[in-house]
Amino acid sequence: MTPAPGRAERFRSLAETAFDILVIGGGISGAAVARDAARRGFRTALVEAADFASGTSSRSSRLVHGGLRYLEHFEFDLVFEASQERRTLLRIATHLVRPLEFHFPIFRDGRIGRRKLDAGMWLYDALSLFRNIERHQMLDTEAMRAREPALRTEGLLGGARYFDAQVDDARLVVTTIVAAVEAGATVVNRAEVVRIDASDWPGHRALVRDVEGGREVDVDALAIVNATGAWAEQTLDRVAAGPKVPARGDGAASAVRIRPSRGTHIHVARERVGHSGALIFEAPQDGRVMFILPWREDLTLIGTTDEFFDGRPHEVAATPADIAYLVEATRHLLPASKLGPEDVISAWAGLRPLVAPPADGADEGAVSREFEVHQHPPGVFTLSGGKLTSHRHMAEATVDRVQSFLAPAGVKALRKVDTDKVPLPGARFRDLDALRGRIRARARGQGLERASADRLTRAYGTRANRVLDLVERNPRLGERVVAERPHLLAEAVYSVRGEMALHVEDILFRRMRVGLETRAGTPEAARRVAEVVAAELDWTEERRLEEEKRALAFRAVDDGAIRELAARAKEVR
Repeated sequence: MTPAPGRAERFRSLAETAFDILVIGGGISGAAVARDAARRGFRTALVEAADFASGTSSRSSRLVHGGLRYLEHFEFDLVFEASQERRTLLRIATHLVRPLEFHFPIFRDGRIGRRKLDAGMWLYDALSLFRNIERHQMLDTEAMRAREPALRTEGLLGGARYFDAQVDDARLVVTTIVAAVEAGATVVNRAEVVRIDASDWPGHRALVRDVEGGREVDVDALAIVNATGAWAEQTLDRVAAGPKVPARGDGAASAVRIRPSRGTHIHVARERVGHSGALIFEAPQDGRVMFILPWREDLTLIGTTDEFFDGRPHEVAATPADIAYLVEATRHLLPASKLGPEDVISAWAGLRPLVAPPADGADEGAVSREFEVHQHPPGVFTLSGGKLTSHRHMAEATVDRVQSFLAPAGVKALRKVDTDKVPLPGARFRDLDALRGRIRARARGQGLERASADRLTRAYGTRANRVLDLVERNPRLGERVVAERPHLLAEAVYSVRGEMALHVEDILFRRMRVGLETRAGTPEAARRVAEVVAAELDWTEERRLEEEKRALAFRAVDDGAIRELAARAKEVR
């Protein structure tokens, strides 16, 4: 495996290159914009103040879905768009995005009756042009109980079966970042934009600080895309514009107002829940739509809450009330589960960067998930709103706007947009089952278990072979990070060499996700990962120990809510 250019070289090139487009933000929106712009031939840079996907894009429900619940708010365009993008992602990211069968039970005391659900399902199929994985199927009570035997039986009226898709959100971001780099973009994480000078056209100058070392450089770009999500307003506060900037392009001055909504999710052991597959249902507390989702072979993901958040974005965390809401709703739907706070393995909270409604008082769930692109001052474009599923389309629309702005200055795209056709890294194969078989065979020859081989296939696609190359050269890297999870130490090394990870935290919680899939094993995982990447990142022993502590501190932010709620439950008993 040929290593990517070193971080020092990439940071230096920020100052040495005159860019057409500078993207600020390394979540899914920024990653997709950088990939699109670079593939069109624009000189593109992306900087991220923290790590890629460290905000909302690693803290979602991990679904690629049309948005069934948006039908209640008549957002048909949004559902149509998301349905088309779901089909695209299933094609260009086949290893990462997998079809997922859902069941939607309905009850006598619910808001949604059988006729309303059936009508909604037909509309959902129609908005996907009847090209979803399969068409929906209405189920009577007996059929629903046969499929999900643990469901509450009181008032059960049947329900529906339909399909959406599931994805590892953080890995989708990192893979899109790698695609941007391979298309020619200069990408640097842990690089913060301190100030943007937009006062003297042509072009803008951004002062970027290396968060790791403190060095600052000026980055010149003709256009800037602010893709910082919940941080969009704070980013715009760093823009200094003056009267010399001409009103050009298609943008008029528009205020960008973000109304963040906190969504909390939890992991529990599948055996503690008792569901068979994915469930979508109405929470008994307030009627909001929730999910109970299979994750890996033995875990369950439960989410999500939907509460407006008025704090500082970097302080968002799961709360005891959030976790209690999810546990109680699950227990109500699946009474035999006896799920309690002590069963929560991990919790995480993220902020949906919703566009603020015209007037206050809108319910969180009713605020539109549509995206907007504002230009103000000229040449500074802010992408806000939207959803994970539609990220590629959002990026295409954003770069279209930027391309129109750059054209009068003589800067034109070299190629047409093709991001809906070109597979993401690792996705150039015809048959997932055949690829899985090849990876299993090679892994077996190296003494690795099938569970680890299957995880490599799902996480890296054809590039699982690059991870196995590391094991071939150093068999110790074929060991598991922790005994109860299938993740390999080789993945940690690959995260550094091929995916720009800089800290143990980056590896455990975003590149591999193992930090959220084990509770007692997290300290061991941090120690073992730190040991194998210390030489890669030239760490001293002191630095290695600091990295272990840093990773555990990251996990502790949301763990505090779990411990507090479990302690309360123990006191009640």
